[in-house]
Amino acid sequence: MISNKDFWKDGAMKPKKILIEILIVVFAFILFTIWYQNCIRKTVPTTSLALVKNFDIYLITTDEDYQFWQYVNNGAEDMATLTGVRYYWRAPDERSPEKQVEIINEAVNSGAEALLVVADDPILISGVIEDAKARGVKVVYVDAPSNEEAITTLSTENYEAGFAAGQIMLSKLTDMGINEGAIGIINIRDKITTMQRVEGFRDALAEEPSYNVLEAINTNGEPRSAQLAAEQIIEQNSDLVGLFGTNEGTSQGVGNAIKANDNRFVGVGFDKSDITLDLLYDGSLKAIIDQNPYTMGYLGMAEAIAAVLGKDTGPDYIDTGFKILE
Repeated sequence: MISNKDFWKDGAMKPKKILIEILIVVFAFILFTIWYQNCIRKTVPTTSLALVKNFDIYLITTDEDYQFWQYVNNGAEDMATLTGVRYYWRAPDERSPEKQVEIINEAVNSGAEALLVVADDPILISGVIEDAKARGVKVVYVDAPSNEEAITTLSTENYEAGFAAGQIMLSKLTDMGINEGAIGIINIRDKITTMQRVEGFRDALAEEPSYNVLEAINTNGEPRSAQLAAEQIIEQNSDLVGLFGTNEGTSQGVGNAIKANDNRFVGVGFDKSDITLDLLYDGSLKAIIDQNPYTMGYLGMAEAIAAVLGKDTGPDYIDTGFKILE
C-alpha cells in the first residue's frame, strides 16, 4: 500500500516532468520553424512586389514632342504606379542620337536597374546599351531596337503595318473611282521602323502596276518640313492621286498639304494624335494606321520589372499590333 507521503512525492514529480517535456517539444518546434524558413529563403527567390519600390526604371525615347511618346509614357507610368516602382521619362529636347546616348549614360550612372529604350540610331546606340548590360542593367526595347540584344522588344510589325497602309490606300482610291496615277511618300530619315513601313507600302501597291509609287522624300519628321515636302510632290506631279506619311509628324504634314489643296488627294498616315484625328475627321487623311503605344509602355514596364526580379520574360519579340482608323 502506497503511503500519502509517497503519493504526493510521485504526484508532484509528474506535472513537473510533463511540463519539461512540453517545453522541449515547443523548443524543438521553434528550432524546426527557424530552420525551415531559412531553407525557404535560400532555395526560393523573393518575388514580392514590395521589392520593386527600390527599383529605378527609365523610359528613354527619341524626343518628347510626339503624342505617340506621351502614350508610351502613359502606359509605362500606369504600370509603375500599379507596382510602386520609381519611374522616370527622359528624352532629348529634340531628336539627337548623340544626346540620347548621353541620357542613357546618365540613367545608368544614376543607378537605374532597368531601361526602356526607343533606339534612335540602332548602330550608334548599341555601344552604350552593351555597356549598360555589362553593369547589370536590364534593357527592354519599345517601338525600335538597336543592334545590341536586349531582354525583349515590344513593337509594331512595321512591314505588315506598311503593307496594310498600302492596301487601304488602294481601297480608298477605288472608292473615289481612281485606278491610276502617282503616289508620294513622305518619310523620316534614318529610321529603320519607317523604312520597313515604306517597304510594306510599296509591296502592297506593286499589286496594282497602274500606279506609280514615287521615290520617298526623307525629312526630319517635323510636320512643317513634311508639309513642304508634300507640297513639292504635289507641284511636280500633275498625276498625283495619293500621299503616305510614315509617322506622326510626316502624317500631320501630309494631311496639312492635302487640306491646303482642297482634299483632292487620298492621304494615309501613321499614328493617332489629336492633330491626325482632326485631319481624319475633316477628310484630309482618309485613314490612319494606329499603333498601340500605350501597350508598348505598359507591357514594356512589366517586362522590365520581371527581368529585374529574375522572372521569365517570355519571347524576345512581342508584336503589339495595330489597327486602321478610317
